[in-house]
Amino acid sequence: MARRRFIAPLSDSEQQTLTSAYQDGEKRALRRRAHAILLSNQGHTINQISEILQVRRDAVSRWLKQWEASGLDGLIDKPRSGRTPALDDNDHQRLQELVAEQPHQLRSLHARFQE
Repeated sequence: MARRRFIAPLSDSEQQTLTSAYQDGEKRALRRRAHAILLSNQGHTINQISEILQVRRDAVSRWLKQWEASGLDGLIDKPRSGRTPALDDNDHQRLQELVAEQPHQLRSLHARFQE
């Protein structure tokens, strides 16, 4: 038989915080993770939660651990490195100004911007 794992019962404050994150969170990932914690609090197993949310079982398990270790902060994605911007701030500002001047001339703007 599979081992069942649940989070510790949520306080009213925690439940309110998670419900708010689930209903009003900006990022889909946060809404999904908050929903998982709420489902666990209702007595759903990891397998049931993974089926409901259509995610892998290990993802649900990780979310539960992150919640227990760090609360809501553990459910929020941390900043990641990414590709460096092709334009620096000055070039970006200049390009915006050129587009504002001639919004229907993008090809010529591209050539002009390369100058």
